[in-house]
Amino acid sequence: MDPTKEVSIELLKGLLFENTMIKVDPQSISEETILFGEEGIGLDSLDALQMIVAVEKRFGIEIKDPTMARDALQSLKVLRDWIQLRLLSSPAS
Repeated sequence: MDPTKEVSIELLKGLLFENTMIKVDPQSISEETILFGEEGIGLDSLDALQMIVAVEKRFGIEIKDPTMARDALQSLKVLRDWIQLRLLSSPAS
């Protein structure tokens, strides 16, 4: 993936709906919507694992541990920023 290409919220929303068992209206999810827990849209640990695999495959970024995953998967905005930071800081292949 070209590190200068912007990672869009819509792209991440698509990954979310393609790779999890989410049962909410896509229009109800904004970039600030919390993804986990009762205050969020209710993703669980299996959903997190599926999103981790999808992000790793799509962007070639390894998510090495649960703390890193928790940090990255707070909201779509946080995930976008997290991915872009790693794409920009990774050495050119």
